Amino acid sequence: MILNAWDGYSLRLTLYPSFTLSLLKNVGNNYVKNLGLCNGLELSEHLKGVKIRYSCCDLDYVRELCGLTEDPLSLIGHVDPKFHDLYYYLSAQWRGVGLSTASKDFDYIFVAVFLSKRTSYHKNVLYWMDRLFRLVSNVDDILNIDVSEIIKSPQIKELNAVLANYTSNVRPHIVKGNVGAARHTLLEIKGVGPKVTYAYLLHAMRLTDIAPADTHLTYFTSNVLGLNGHQPDKKLCLKYGCEICTYECIVGSLRRFFGKTLGYMQTITYVHVKTLCKKGRCHNCILRRYKLCNLHA
Repeated sequence: MILNAWDGYSLRLTLYPSFTLSLLKNVGNNYVKNLGLCNGLELSEHLKGVKIRYSCCDLDYVRELCGLTEDPLSLIGHVDPKFHDLYYYLSAQWRGVGLSTASKDFDYIFVAVFLSKRTSYHKNVLYWMDRLFRLVSNVDDILNIDVSEIIKSPQIKELNAVLANYTSNVRPHIVKGNVGAARHTLLEIKGVGPKVTYAYLLHAMRLTDIAPADTHLTYFTSNVLGLNGHQPDKKLCLKYGCEICTYECIVGSLRRFFGKTLGYMQTITYVHVKTLCKKGRCHNCILRRYKLCNLHA
């Protein structure tokens, strides 16, 4: 079966910045889902979109995993006019990138997001997830072993305690779809800050008006957009929702300008900054060509 996509879409580019990638195994030209729901699902690039094998999986969820729920450009009406051109040209340059999330595999996404703290996602987290789930069959089984004896890293040392708190206090709210309670109980966990919380809400609950202020988004916000902003403060995030918070943090500022496209923006900027900005390839950047980058204004 073929899932149709917009012209220029790329499964590889869509999965590259997404935590969904941690649920898949790259086998040749295919991606095989080896964790969570729809285990055994095969995805591969096709001229018209994505070729899938595994008829038992709900097609809407397969579209979500593939980032085909919405074309990022179709949401441009939600962007503040001040950044309308920037969002358009950025999305046009990276037509291959969709927003892949995994809302029915929220437990696995939590583990991957938590392990991504202060480390390389592609170099370390994908390796840790693969090694970890060769030893256990599901997320709850992690609580029965001392993972710090298996993998040596600061994040792994915290995992057992954090995961126990998550399964007891956060998971019930995720199952009920209670976003406010999920956000608050996540932030209450020792070792879980705003970046982990907002990455989880985006990738496990598909809240596209929120995004983690990772190094790539922070760089893009200050250097390309020319906006000032602080990192989100955990104490303030616990006390206030973004809607009423007056603290000028990166996430709050970007929400006002990009609304429900923020999650898409963050995903695209991850690829943009990693591929162009940090590589010194400004000559390939469409934003520089149209004088939309503050570095070359």
